Amino acid sequence: MIDSQSADLLKSEGFLVTSFAALDCTELLEAFRTFIHRVRDYQLRFLQKRYGYAYDGYSYYGQTDSSHQAEDDLISTFVFSEFYPVDRYPEEFQSFLKGGWHKVVETVRSLETDLLTQLDIPGLLDFYHHNAGHMVSNNYYPPQQQFTAAAAGNTRLSAHPDASLFTVFPFGIDKELELQVTGENGEPVWQSVDAADSILLYPGYLMEMWTHGAIKAMNHRVRLSDNSTAERFTFSIFSLPFPQRKFAMPGRGMMTSEAYFDAYGALF
Repeated sequence: MIDSQSADLLKSEGFLVTSFAALDCTELLEAFRTFIHRVRDYQLRFLQKRYGYAYDGYSYYGQTDSSHQAEDDLISTFVFSEFYPVDRYPEEFQSFLKGGWHKVVETVRSLETDLLTQLDIPGLLDFYHHNAGHMVSNNYYPPQQQFTAAAAGNTRLSAHPDASLFTVFPFGIDKELELQVTGENGEPVWQSVDAADSILLYPGYLMEMWTHGAIKAMNHRVRLSDNSTAERFTFSIFSLPFPQRKFAMPGRGMMTSEAYFDAYGALF
């Protein structure tokens, strides 16, 4: 249960490390690891352009037309969601999508519903119940020694806010994630998150837009590892509007899901 103190902490700190134990990622990790080691021709069958909404599909290091990552980010990703039928995704993910995925989404929805109830932002919980679905970004960071240069800002993944209402890490976090928080002098500073076997979440741009900046999207990045030979796998869940929905955005009138993604894309 998320209580009022947790909601206040989210508003003051910009993120929340919950008291809920991280879920087991073994099945999803093995599925994603298998996909990552498939031949490139197979992976390219599932590029983002073969889906067309939000960020579903495969993106890779050096790709010039990804909507999910910068060209020089040292990462490859596969995104799947509730927005497409299970059979649209690679065979490696089929078992998880038909089983464990539902438990993950149920856990995330429960946490987000509790938090939105405590935040008590006019209209937002109703929007969430009627319009929000979930996607998972499966992120693979190859050993840094494979690259001749870092991403922007001397990072592994360059700084950005997410498109989500909330971004949730249901399988825990590691120390390479950095969040941009407010320092003692009021200036933004980068803070490394302590590794934890608990669920972390923070708001994305959809929350910032809905609240007119009262709750800001968390700018975040992934720093370079101390071990240049280490691989890194992470999994983050985004709450996003289903395609072809129309809803009232406070201060902006009626907005479609697609128009929202256009507004988010205009940040970059």
